[in-house]
Amino acid sequence: AASALHRKPQSGIRILSYHAVGTKVDGDVNGIYNLKTNEFRMHCDLIEQFSEQHAMPIVPFGTTSESGITITFDDGYADALSVVGPELNKRKIPFHVFVSPGKAKSNDQRYLSPVELVELASISGATIGAHGYSHVPLTKLSETEMFQELTKSRDSLEQILQSSIHTMSYPFGLVNDVVRTATEKAGFTKAACSKWGVNNEHSDSLLLNRLDMWAGDNSRTIENKVLGYWNFLGRRT
Repeated sequence: AASALHRKPQSGIRILSYHAVGTKVDGDVNGIYNLKTNEFRMHCDLIEQFSEQHAMPIVPFGTTSESGITITFDDGYADALSVVGPELNKRKIPFHVFVSPGKAKSNDQRYLSPVELVELASISGATIGAHGYSHVPLTKLSETEMFQELTKSRDSLEQILQSSIHTMSYPFGLVNDVVRTATEKAGFTKAACSKWGVNNEHSDSLLLNRLDMWAGDNSRTIENKVLGYWNFLGRRT
């Protein structure tokens, strides 16, 4: 990442999107969302280097500042507690995990159980948000079903954690105007989608851009993603 010293990053908050470290991810036909533990540690090393080199702090999800890096995980896989939590806590790096409570209550051991969610929330720097209740595409639902899916995800997590939940990420990154309106109505104040890009003071707080981080990313790829040079992907969500 030394070459990053000579390249200026785009200003703004970049939200890095991960899924799992050591757990098979549903629907991951290309095998890009499950990082090996050593691979994840390499990502962390490079992110820390980048943060220091560019005076760009690693900040909690939802932070409003001129520039920074945020680390998020979708789906609530159990390795968020067994691998991710200890690794990032050791480095004093904050991170945010988006959870579908229906998965947590499914008895599928790949996902964090309600008891494990409470334990994860107790880790310094860890925060939790919703990811729909049952991880279904919200854009495929009626407005009534959509609102129920959103409010049930929030209410269930609040019951488990005994704390307020105001953040979420859209399952599969799928969002449209109707979904955004329902999300706001359901009481969420910050929501992440899957559109590539950095965020600034003009960004919609319910349509926050993210950068997908993949298994197989080498140091140059990670550097370019965080610098903002992959934002041309800017896929529609």
